[in-house]
Parts: sequence; structure tokens; C-alpha cells
Amino acid sequence: MTKIAKKKMVKKVKAPASTSVASPTPSNSPSGRGRNATTPAQKLAVLTLGKKSSDMVVVPEFFTEALPVLIARTIHTTHKRMRIRRAHTKGRSEVQGGGRKPWKQKGTGRSRHGSIRSPLWVGGGITFGPRSRKTTIPKTQLKERRRALSGAFAMHVHNNSLSVLQLSEALPTKTKEMAKHVKDLRSVLIVVSDANRSLAKVVANIPTIRVRNASTVIPKDIVEAHAVWVDESALKALEVRCTI
Repeated sequence: MTKIAKKKMVKKVKAPASTSVASPTPSNSPSGRGRNATTPAQKLAVLTLGKKSSDMVVVPEFFTEALPVLIARTIHTTHKRMRIRRAHTKGRSEVQGGGRKPWKQKGTGRSRHGSIRSPLWVGGGITFGPRSRKTTIPKTQLKERRRALSGAFAMHVHNNSLSVLQLSEALPTKTKEMAKHVKDLRSVLIVVSDANRSLAKVVANIPTIRVRNASTVIPKDIVEAHAVWVDESALKALEVRCTI
């Protein structure tokens, strides 16, 4: 193709006129978009022994979301560490003694035996008994455990199943009184502080309620519950355990 033919095929494209586009302002920009956009703070309902009040509490900042994989790995490690194999039985080769044949093979009229530590003998080895074997348990770091604990609480915040419980000084002392407030609930976890740990005795015979101390609660307890009530005085202890 010649140079003249190439020039004819080339078309000149005019540049479009420059138009000024106004930068989006907070008034006309969509809410919830952008890195600097602010989302409204979530709030938690306040309960008083099962009765929902109109008061609302802002969700604490230390209830941050975590990956479900991290929460699952922490729970799996907790299960592994809670199971300690202590039962151990000895086989016929481990029981002391029994190295000599008790009597000769023939001529005595007795049944033939080769050791007094056979499983057939009293004091002999145990067949197919429990054995405590050494198992390697994976460990989780402190930051991972704290992130998993805060992530478990954040899951209930997302599902609107986490509430703040305000307990009065005069706690109910009988199970019958406490059962009136929680008769229509199922699988409720109450996280209390050291000052209100006497509540565990009151609800001990109510199968739908479990009470855990703020210093000993684990992600497994939180995930298994359908609803979580956190004592207002226990938030400080949870902040220490959830802050990284």
C-alpha cells in the first residue's frame, strides 16, 4: 500500500470539548460509599430480666468482625485441648513378670499356657483397652484468640441477637422467679461479671439458659447460643479480653 493511500485512510479525530465535572460533595454523594464515608453507629437493646426497654446502647468498638475461619479454628483447638487422654491400660508385653512358662506343655493335664500375664489370667494384660497416646495439639496465638472472641460477639451484633442486661442489686434468689422472665426463650447465654456470678445458681436448673463469667467465656459458648445477654458491668472485662 502506498503512502498516499495510507493518508486517505487516516481520519482525523477531534478532541472533545473539555467539560468540568464537579467533585461530589457530602450532600450529593451516596451514603455508605467511599473510604471516608461514615456509617451510622449500631445500637444494642437494653434488657431488664427479659423485659425490653426503650433504651439503646451504642455497640462497643471492641466488638470487631473476624473471619469465620479464624473463629472455627479457635473452637477446634479448644475442643482438642479440652480432651485429655488419661486412661491407659497395659498389654501382656507391658505387665511386669510372666517371663517363665508356668508349667510344661504336656503331661500335667492342665491347659497349655506360656505366661501368667496372658489376658486370660487375673493380673494379666488388657486386650483392646484404652490407650493414652501422645497427640500434637495446634496452638493459637493470643491475638487470634482475642480476635475470635470479639468476632463471635460481632456475629450476634450483626444478627440483632446481642443485648445489654441491666441487673438490679436485688437479684432473684429462686429459680421459679427467674423462670417467669425467660419462659419463652431458648438457648440464651448470659455473660456476667464477678459481682453477679451468683446468678448461675439461680438458673442452674433452667435448661435453656447458661451463665458464663466474662473472664472465662469462650467463642464456643457464644456461637452455640441463639441469643446473648451481656451484663452491663461485664463490658469492662470483655474489653480487656477483646482488645488487641
